[in-house]
Amino acid sequence: MEAEGKGNSAGLNVAAPSGVSETSAAATAAMTKLLGTVPDCAWENVASFAAPSDCYNIALASKRFFQPVSISTAPPSRSDQKPRRKSKRLKSAGGGPPPLLLATRMLRVSLEHNLERVLEHSRSGITLESLKKLGELPEGSAVIAGSTMVQACLGVLWGEGGEKTYRDGKSDVDIFCSAKAAPAVRSWLVEKSDCMFVGLRDSYVSLESSDLLYSVDTNIHHVEHWGSISENLVKEDNYSYGKEEESPPPVGDAKNTEYYKKVVGYGKQCQSRYIDWKFKNGLHFTELGIDQNKAYDVKPKSGGDLPFDFHGDGNIDLVVGRLKDKSGDKKIAPSDLLSDFDLEICKCSFDGKKFHIADPHNTFSGKTQMEPKRRAVVSSYANHFSPPEDRCIHGVEASAHTGAVIDKVRVDVRDTPFYGQLDLAALLPDRDRPEKDKSTSNSRPFRLTLSQDEYIYHDPIARVKFSSSIQFHNFVVKLIDRLKKYQSRGIEVLNAPAVAKDKVFRSYSLRS
Repeated sequence: MEAEGKGNSAGLNVAAPSGVSETSAAATAAMTKLLGTVPDCAWENVASFAAPSDCYNIALASKRFFQPVSISTAPPSRSDQKPRRKSKRLKSAGGGPPPLLLATRMLRVSLEHNLERVLEHSRSGITLESLKKLGELPEGSAVIAGSTMVQACLGVLWGEGGEKTYRDGKSDVDIFCSAKAAPAVRSWLVEKSDCMFVGLRDSYVSLESSDLLYSVDTNIHHVEHWGSISENLVKEDNYSYGKEEESPPPVGDAKNTEYYKKVVGYGKQCQSRYIDWKFKNGLHFTELGIDQNKAYDVKPKSGGDLPFDFHGDGNIDLVVGRLKDKSGDKKIAPSDLLSDFDLEICKCSFDGKKFHIADPHNTFSGKTQMEPKRRAVVSSYANHFSPPEDRCIHGVEASAHTGAVIDKVRVDVRDTPFYGQLDLAALLPDRDRPEKDKSTSNSRPFRLTLSQDEYIYHDPIARVKFSSSIQFHNFVVKLIDRLKKYQSRGIEVLNAPAVAKDKVFRSYSLRS
């Protein structure tokens, strides 16, 4: 293990419980003695088959697990064997970090085993071994978090429907990185894993989408969609009707194929032919005032390849942070991106070296808290919102309907960081569809044929102004959907807002 020699902070920080039991001192001593008869190596073996939540509860049963990991006597070495390397688990005589506790070691073994299982189930192209190589990047470069880590912590696998299941169903893998580290992280995905770039996730940052995050305060700049090279190679072969089938790659290496050579060629042109256009026309960075520094270019590290297939598929989200926060004073690290999670349990992470478990007592019990400000907004919005008679409203009508609800929410919940985009939109001038100017022939005839909604959709300023309330509504709907999804997975949200079960919340857009 890369981090075993660095004490408790290197693996997982677990504090020894105070007052673990109210039993007598004699009973406690007897329990400690009984548990002490089982060697550390046996406990580690048990941990490799157990869920982290079970290891956590076992560790709380006795102070025995808060003792340093012991070193068993090494058997005599044969003449043809190399000398065994000395263990780094115990503190060296010359000082250094504290020794690794048995509880910490057991949790790490269990977390790694279960994370490996979740990654294999995801078929994302990322393995535990490749993920550990992510830890070779400078500290603070990237972490894996979200539902992948929640499953690893609970020792479960979630299928496509979100339920606890062992049936086949790929899970999403969320990776969060700083803008500075993004090129190195992309090269790690390509070189150390079996991954390729398959496009930008419009649903995170597009005004045209129903899932915009820019209606709220966020440290995210953009989100990239990645997938497995091997999975996309199989997909390419399955859709190559009438074409000569490509011979299978040697030893299962998808990078030794004509398909890989082709997508590497696409990657050399994706910035100029796809990314630049998308940032300007699809994601509306200019109108939203989003930084377009060249540091955000989708590129690998110097000399690396960036395989790209616009028609590819995948289940990896690479979330790239802004260079600095909105104040311009603080650089954004992956930990800052995790603050955008609405549920505390989703902040559990692994950077290739260290696991960070958010609120371990609740996490390992399958419980979590909702971020207070998001909870307050959801509670108020769910209370004031009434579904319109026409469930398919869009454009100006949807903007007016959601805006009226938001006005009531802002009276109830004044102190939140989520109103910035609404305030920006309020400052923009009102822009209606222009009428034909009878005194000149310089009017644009094509605009005269557009409806009010269509004109707003095509006018950048009007689009930002009228979309803000719609996207705030969609932000709340997304929070409600995530709340219900995790509750359906068996996660108990301790401070869940009251949302009427019979009230239907639908996402809206600027156009039908």
